[in-house]
Amino acid sequence: MGISELLTQLADPDAIKTLSIAQKMTASLVVTMLGMGITFIALIVLQIIISLLARFTARSTQLPAHKAAAAAPASRQEAAGAESEDELVAVITAAIAMYPLQPSKTLVIRNIRKIETNMPAWNRTGVLDQMNSRI
Repeated sequence: MGISELLTQLADPDAIKTLSIAQKMTASLVVTMLGMGITFIALIVLQIIISLLARFTARSTQLPAHKAAAAAPASRQEAAGAESEDELVAVITAAIAMYPLQPSKTLVIRNIRKIETNMPAWNRTGVLDQMNSRI
C-alpha cells in the first residue's frame, strides 16, 4: 500500500480501525513530516519577507550634515568638561532649534539647570544609548 492510499484511509474514521499498527505509525510519521515541512517552509518564506521589508524600510546610518554639525559641539563639550555656560546654552539652543516643529526665531532659553536623578549608572547608560541611536 502506497503513502497516498494510506493517507486516504487515514482520513476515514472507520478505515482507521482496519489498519495495522505499523500502517498507523507510518501514516502518523508521514502526517507529522508533512505538517513540519509545511510549517518550516512557511517560516522560511516569512523570514525572507521580513528581511526584504527590513532592507526597504531601514534608516540610513549616516547623519545629515546639519545633524552632524550639531552633534559635534556636544561631543566636544562632554570631552572638555569645563566649557563655559554660554557655550552650553548655545549648544542646547542649537539642538532645540533643529527640532522641526519649533521655529527658531521664537526660541528663547532663559534658564538651564541640571536635574539630579537617582537612576543607577546602567540605567543612565541605557537611556543615553537609546537616545544616541535615534540621532
